[in-house]
Amino acid sequence: MSYLDYWQLAQSPFAEDHRPESFLASKNSALVAGRLRFALGRPGGVAGLYGASGTGKTYSAMMLIREFQAANWLASYLPSPAATPGDLNYLFRQAAGENPAEAGGLGELGLFLSRLAGEGRYALLVVDDVQSSRNPDFLEMLRTLLNIERDGVPALSLLLVGQNAMERSLERASDFQTRLAAKAVLTPLTPEEAKVYILARLKNAGSRQGIFTRQAAERVVEIAGGVPRQINRLCDLALVIGFGLSAKKLDPTIISMAAADLDLLPPADTPFFAWSLPRPPAPPAGEEKVAPDPVEDILAGLAEEKASAAPA
Repeated sequence: MSYLDYWQLAQSPFAEDHRPESFLASKNSALVAGRLRFALGRPGGVAGLYGASGTGKTYSAMMLIREFQAANWLASYLPSPAATPGDLNYLFRQAAGENPAEAGGLGELGLFLSRLAGEGRYALLVVDDVQSSRNPDFLEMLRTLLNIERDGVPALSLLLVGQNAMERSLERASDFQTRLAAKAVLTPLTPEEAKVYILARLKNAGSRQGIFTRQAAERVVEIAGGVPRQINRLCDLALVIGFGLSAKKLDPTIISMAAADLDLLPPADTPFFAWSLPRPPAPPAGEEKVAPDPVEDILAGLAEEKASAAPA
């Protein structure tokens, strides 16, 4: 039996993936998406997406790419700021469904993007991890591509994604700071959003029982600080530990154990040994294990809290 079988889950609820169904928009991420749509929705737009590690920058960029592709844009993703004109030519031709073997240098890429723009298909390039760039020539190449036009209309829009240190990388490249039409910053989830995030990921994975106690969810929020990647790591390991301990639910003690294993706690807060937790008694031989009682929608409790907190 796997830990997913034990918790009656159809899939891993806290896997690091970029599936659309795993995305949960926060107030901040919705504002960020709106700002980026405005800045990049016109050909030739340039924008920067900033955020600390683990706040969901790549996730937000992927969702934006899907939106642009649905609108018939040629949207491509570059995971790091390291590519030659030939690499970009290959990337865009592949996205357009054309033969990537015909990829060439910067001149060929310019002609290709110009031709597509003439057909009403504009290009969006998303470059991730820009703060790691130590090569000003790469950014200079991107600046050159932004000058490609068709009938006076730019053929390429550009989204630069990175941590706050990306600002220093852009300062080393001429013209980029002045060309950013928007700077959007992703922030960690609020405590309330983080709890909704945990419950929504569980529900999406098929959970129909209360796995986390309310106190356990609050402990996750406290330790992870609203950073989705840390929430995912902490919750996933807590599910494994709870499975190993035959726990009926995840409580704050199990969350603290997982946090200690992930070095997310200061040494003074590192807890106890696993065997200090009470274990549920084994059912008598021959007695069937009773399935946990079904519970109402796992988001209902939070919805009721919000309703009761609303001003009269």
